[in-house]
Amino acid sequence: MGGCARECYPNPRMPRVVVVLICAVLAIAGVSVAPLRAQDANDLVVTIPGDKEFHQPGCPLVTKAGSAVQVMKRSEAVRRKLTPHAGCRAAESAGAAANPNTAKVYTQPGDNKYHTATCAKLGAQKTAVTLDEAGRKWWPCPVCKPPVRQRTVR
Repeated sequence: MGGCARECYPNPRMPRVVVVLICAVLAIAGVSVAPLRAQDANDLVVTIPGDKEFHQPGCPLVTKAGSAVQVMKRSEAVRRKLTPHAGCRAAESAGAAANPNTAKVYTQPGDNKYHTATCAKLGAQKTAVTLDEAGRKWWPCPVCKPPVRQRTVR
Protein backbone atom coordinates (compact mmCIF):
# COMPACT_ATOMS: atom_id res chain seq x y z
CA MET A 1 0.00 0.00 0.00
CA GLY A 2 2.89 2.38 0.67
CA GLY A 3 3.97 2.25 -3.00
CA CYS A 4 0.41 2.90 -4.19
CA ALA A 5 0.23 6.34 -2.57
CA ARG A 6 2.73 7.76 -5.05
CA GLU A 7 1.05 6.16 -8.05
CA CYS A 8 -2.62 6.56 -7.12
CA TYR A 9 -2.73 10.25 -6.22
CA PRO A 10 -2.58 12.96 -8.88
CA ASN A 11 0.88 14.00 -9.89
CA PRO A 12 1.33 17.76 -10.60
CA ARG A 13 3.40 16.90 -13.70
CA MET A 14 0.70 14.59 -15.03
CA PRO A 15 -1.24 17.25 -17.05
CA ARG A 16 1.92 18.22 -18.96
CA VAL A 17 2.55 14.63 -19.91
CA VAL A 18 -1.04 14.20 -21.02
CA VAL A 19 -0.92 17.33 -23.22
CA VAL A 20 2.38 16.31 -24.81
CA LEU A 21 1.08 12.79 -25.46
CA ILE A 22 -2.15 14.06 -27.01
CA CYS A 23 -0.22 16.44 -29.29
CA ALA A 24 2.16 13.67 -30.33
CA VAL A 25 -0.67 11.27 -31.16
CA LEU A 26 -2.50 13.95 -33.15
CA ALA A 27 0.66 14.91 -35.05
CA ILE A 28 1.44 11.28 -35.92
CA ALA A 29 -2.13 10.71 -37.08
CA GLY A 30 -1.99 13.85 -39.24
CA VAL A 31 -5.00 15.35 -37.49
CA SER A 32 -5.31 19.10 -37.29
CA VAL A 33 -5.40 20.52 -33.78
CA ALA A 34 -7.58 23.45 -34.90
CA PRO A 35 -10.61 22.18 -32.95
CA LEU A 36 -8.49 22.26 -29.78
CA ARG A 37 -8.13 26.05 -29.74
CA ALA A 38 -8.98 27.39 -26.29
CA GLN A 39 -11.72 30.00 -26.23
CA ASP A 40 -13.56 29.35 -23.00
CA ALA A 41 -12.13 30.54 -19.67
CA ASN A 42 -12.06 26.91 -18.50
CA ASP A 43 -10.20 25.58 -21.56
CA LEU A 44 -6.64 24.45 -20.94
CA VAL A 45 -3.69 26.34 -22.37
CA VAL A 46 0.04 25.74 -22.10
CA THR A 47 2.63 28.16 -20.73
CA ILE A 48 6.39 28.03 -21.01
CA PRO A 49 8.21 29.24 -17.86
CA GLY A 50 9.69 32.71 -18.40
CA ASP A 51 7.44 33.41 -21.41
CA LYS A 52 4.78 36.14 -21.23
CA GLU A 53 2.41 34.32 -23.60
CA PHE A 54 0.17 31.27 -23.41
CA HIS A 55 -0.06 28.69 -26.17
CA GLN A 56 -2.30 26.03 -27.66
CA PRO A 57 -1.17 22.41 -27.14
CA GLY A 58 -0.29 22.07 -30.83
CA CYS A 59 1.96 25.16 -30.97
CA PRO A 60 5.48 24.41 -32.26
CA LEU A 61 6.99 26.32 -29.32
CA VAL A 62 5.25 23.94 -26.90
CA THR A 63 6.64 20.97 -28.79
CA LYS A 64 10.12 22.51 -28.70
CA ALA A 65 9.86 23.16 -24.94
CA GLY A 66 9.15 19.47 -24.31
CA SER A 67 8.27 18.72 -20.70
CA ALA A 68 9.32 22.18 -19.47
CA VAL A 69 5.76 23.50 -19.77
CA GLN A 70 2.91 24.32 -17.44
CA VAL A 71 -0.77 23.59 -18.13
CA MET A 72 -3.47 25.88 -16.74
CA LYS A 73 -6.93 27.21 -17.46
CA ARG A 74 -7.16 30.09 -19.90
CA SER A 75 -8.70 32.25 -17.16
CA GLU A 76 -5.64 31.64 -14.93
CA ALA A 77 -3.28 32.59 -17.78
CA VAL A 78 -5.22 35.82 -18.36
CA ARG A 79 -5.23 36.53 -14.60
CA ARG A 80 -1.43 36.22 -14.65
CA LYS A 81 -1.44 38.86 -17.43
CA LEU A 82 -0.22 36.41 -20.07
CA THR A 83 -1.23 37.17 -23.64
CA PRO A 84 -2.20 34.71 -26.41
CA HIS A 85 0.68 33.67 -28.66
CA ALA A 86 -0.09 34.93 -32.16
CA GLY A 87 1.91 32.12 -33.78
CA CYS A 88 -0.43 29.42 -32.55
CA ARG A 89 -3.50 31.60 -33.07
CA ALA A 90 -4.64 31.19 -29.46
CA ALA A 91 -6.63 34.40 -29.76
CA GLU A 92 -8.64 33.32 -32.79
CA SER A 93 -12.07 31.88 -32.52
CA ALA A 94 -12.43 28.31 -33.74
CA GLY A 95 -14.84 29.35 -36.49
CA ALA A 96 -12.53 32.06 -37.81
CA ALA A 97 -9.36 29.98 -37.69
CA ALA A 98 -7.30 30.37 -40.83
CA ASN A 99 -6.59 27.36 -43.02
CA PRO A 100 -3.10 26.23 -41.93
CA ASN A 101 -2.42 24.90 -45.44
CA THR A 102 -2.30 28.46 -46.81
CA ALA A 103 0.90 29.27 -44.87
CA LYS A 104 3.89 30.24 -46.99
CA VAL A 105 6.91 27.95 -47.15
CA TYR A 106 9.85 28.03 -49.54
CA THR A 107 11.45 25.74 -52.10
CA GLN A 108 14.54 26.04 -54.26
CA PRO A 109 15.62 24.51 -57.56
CA GLY A 110 17.13 21.03 -57.28
CA ASP A 111 15.91 20.45 -53.71
CA ASN A 112 13.30 17.86 -52.73
CA LYS A 113 12.45 19.65 -49.47
CA TYR A 114 10.49 22.74 -48.43
CA HIS A 115 11.70 25.19 -45.78
CA THR A 116 10.78 28.06 -43.49
CA ALA A 117 11.91 31.56 -44.55
CA THR A 118 14.79 31.52 -42.04
CA CYS A 119 16.21 28.07 -42.81
CA ALA A 120 20.01 27.87 -43.06
CA LYS A 121 19.70 25.37 -45.95
CA LEU A 122 17.61 27.74 -48.07
CA GLY A 123 19.57 29.45 -50.87
CA ALA A 124 19.08 32.79 -52.61
CA GLN A 125 16.85 31.31 -55.35
CA LYS A 126 13.93 30.58 -53.06
CA THR A 127 10.35 30.42 -54.28
CA ALA A 128 7.34 30.95 -52.01
CA VAL A 129 4.59 28.31 -52.23
CA THR A 130 1.63 27.40 -50.05
CA LEU A 131 2.03 24.66 -47.49
CA ASP A 132 -0.69 22.70 -49.29
CA GLU A 133 1.27 22.67 -52.56
CA ALA A 134 4.61 22.01 -50.87
CA GLY A 135 3.21 19.12 -48.83
CA ARG A 136 2.05 17.40 -52.01
CA LYS A 137 5.37 17.74 -53.89
CA TRP A 138 8.24 18.00 -51.39
CA TRP A 139 9.39 16.69 -48.00
CA PRO A 140 9.69 18.99 -44.95
CA CYS A 141 13.26 20.05 -44.17
CA PRO A 142 14.74 18.20 -41.16
CA VAL A 143 16.83 21.27 -40.23
CA CYS A 144 14.18 24.03 -39.95
CA LYS A 145 11.22 21.67 -39.37
CA PRO A 146 8.53 23.63 -41.27
CA PRO A 147 4.85 22.91 -40.60
CA VAL A 148 3.34 19.79 -42.16
CA ARG A 149 0.36 19.97 -44.51
CA GLN A 150 -2.90 19.07 -42.78
CA ARG A 151 -5.11 16.56 -44.52
CA THR A 152 -8.54 17.84 -45.38
CA VAL A 153 -11.68 15.71 -45.50
CA ARG A 154 -13.54 15.95 -48.79
